[in-house]
Amino acid sequence: MSYETGAHRVVVVGGGLLGLACAFYLTEAGLPVVVLERGHVGGGASRYNAGLIVSAVSPLPEPGMLGAVARSMFRGDRALFVSPKQPTAAIRFFLGFARNCTATAYARGEAALVGLNARSFDLYRDLQARGIAAGLTDSGYLMCCSDAGVAQASRRHYERLPHLVSPPGPLLEGAAITAAEPSLSRCVAAAFMRPRELWCDAAPFVDMLAKALRDSGCEIVEGARVTAVHDTASGVEVHSSRGRYRAMAAVVAAGVWSGELCRAAGVRLGMQPGKGYSFSVQPQVLPRRVLYFPEASVVATPIGRRLRLSGTMELDGTTERFNGRRIEAMVRAVGPFLQGIDWNDRAGEWVGPRPMTPDGLPLIGRLPRSRHVFVAAGHNMLGLTLAPATGRIIADMVTGHKPDVDIDPFAVDRFS
Repeated sequence: MSYETGAHRVVVVGGGLLGLACAFYLTEAGLPVVVLERGHVGGGASRYNAGLIVSAVSPLPEPGMLGAVARSMFRGDRALFVSPKQPTAAIRFFLGFARNCTATAYARGEAALVGLNARSFDLYRDLQARGIAAGLTDSGYLMCCSDAGVAQASRRHYERLPHLVSPPGPLLEGAAITAAEPSLSRCVAAAFMRPRELWCDAAPFVDMLAKALRDSGCEIVEGARVTAVHDTASGVEVHSSRGRYRAMAAVVAAGVWSGELCRAAGVRLGMQPGKGYSFSVQPQVLPRRVLYFPEASVVATPIGRRLRLSGTMELDGTTERFNGRRIEAMVRAVGPFLQGIDWNDRAGEWVGPRPMTPDGLPLIGRLPRSRHVFVAAGHNMLGLTLAPATGRIIADMVTGHKPDVDIDPFAVDRFS
């Protein structure tokens, strides 16, 4: 299969959240688009995540974090696990991570993310009005801690961050916690609300976004593994397992798989796949909102009649290899906080690779030394939150408009 130049004005590589969001806003700008997805739409980390769309954003590397990371990274029972069998790439990644665990780097990264996130809630409300983000919920998150001091420190952290919605609520203790959420046990010593924060089930959102694209004439080709993207005299040529595509421009938005395509063009994106896990259980009392357990690094999201548990970070050099021990570690970490759950009755055990960068910032912009290839990748654990905002920026850039956000901090070649 081969398409002549102009048959598709833009080729988007990747049918996950970021790729679909880029395709959506490119289509909104009036450009014919084809999406090439290596597997099925919404693969990778797009579908079965925690579903959080957060108003207060900050980069993962922060001052004081390095010591805790170093003490736990090779322990399989902790939220972060780095396989000792894959040390080289992990060490390179964490050297970059360490360089960004400074007050200056953190403040710079936070300002960049806040600017990128400024329109996210408005964009999601617009998608909701169109029936695309139909399951969007704004009941917020309840932050649950086993220690009042930890809860107070966490609350101060979120109180300091710029919010798109409300600042955190007052500290809850004792009977006030179980009154707020009866599914919580007495192991939760203190809690506080992050009111009006958004969340949804990402899987139907991905499907509705893909349907809206198809309804608007966008072609989505599944099973199309892209092997090369390069400039031509009049645009780009994209080689895939489903044929060769010629177009005016291409957008590489293939999550962790974006790295190998950009490496062939001489640019190292610096990403590592940080695998996240999720599963669902059936509680006797379903929580009314998202429960967030910062000490365990686990989020519990009510999806339908079940509760989805999402969390952990595994760097083992693979993208989708499932490690059942990570699920068991999550159960041990969060089990004491919840009551009325049969933890052996688990369903939907899943793993997906988050595209992690050493500074916690995404990669957005034009590929260096290329006139027609753009990149939207490396959103760490903020892919769902930042997908619409990133899609708007990419559409602006492809159509020759200057984005209304400073994208210099997200330079694609900053790790090369």
